[in-house]
Amino acid sequence: MTSSALSWRNGAKGLADALKNLVFPPVCVSCKKVGSLLCTDCYGRIQWLSEPLCPQCGRIVADSLSICYVCRKRPLPLTKIRAATLFADPVPQIIHNMKYNGYHALAEPLADLMVKAWTQWQFNIDLVLPVPLHPDRQKKRGYNQSTLLTKHMCRQLSLPYDLEAISRPRHTSPQVGLNAHDRLTNVRGAFRANAAKVTGKNILLIDDVCTTGATLAAAAEALLAVGAKSVSGYCTARAM
Repeated sequence: MTSSALSWRNGAKGLADALKNLVFPPVCVSCKKVGSLLCTDCYGRIQWLSEPLCPQCGRIVADSLSICYVCRKRPLPLTKIRAATLFADPVPQIIHNMKYNGYHALAEPLADLMVKAWTQWQFNIDLVLPVPLHPDRQKKRGYNQSTLLTKHMCRQLSLPYDLEAISRPRHTSPQVGLNAHDRLTNVRGAFRANAAKVTGKNILLIDDVCTTGATLAAAAEALLAVGAKSVSGYCTARAM
């Protein structure tokens, strides 16, 4: 596509979006105030994640040199996990609506949170990958929320990404409601990585929420097994 054609398409899209917002103005998904998908008041209630955190998994600890009890007991195969925010009001409701109620447009403001927080974490990466869904689950949902987050974030930060370097051929039960051990068992061996795309690279995995890190760990194991140099994780929110 030529630059003039691309410019025309972007201009047409901008006009269409403006007309749509005029006829159907966006509503804050948290408080229902008209004007934007995430209003200023609700944005101000977001709790940003900051140090001190466990150097590995990103749990809150007494000081940034302390590895948390969970990582000392069961180290994860990731170099580190970080997130933009705490999984606290209003973020859980926003993520829930994005994943389960069809509000895929919420991926953009959520990715904006990840962009804003990105500079403090200092990841060394060569390639960004979304945590994949099983094809049946993605077909039922209509999209993969991690893919949407990856696209929005990487385009703003000019980071290289690949949507097909890792897949999820084994169907797993939802992680919600499972304890840490069962979460690890549930997703172990669920992922398959493409060696040609990831060998020798520092990989960053993107997901919406990290709770125990089990899903990120299973994906990291698949990537490391085919030659990835390192794997880190970055999420919208961290549940503590």
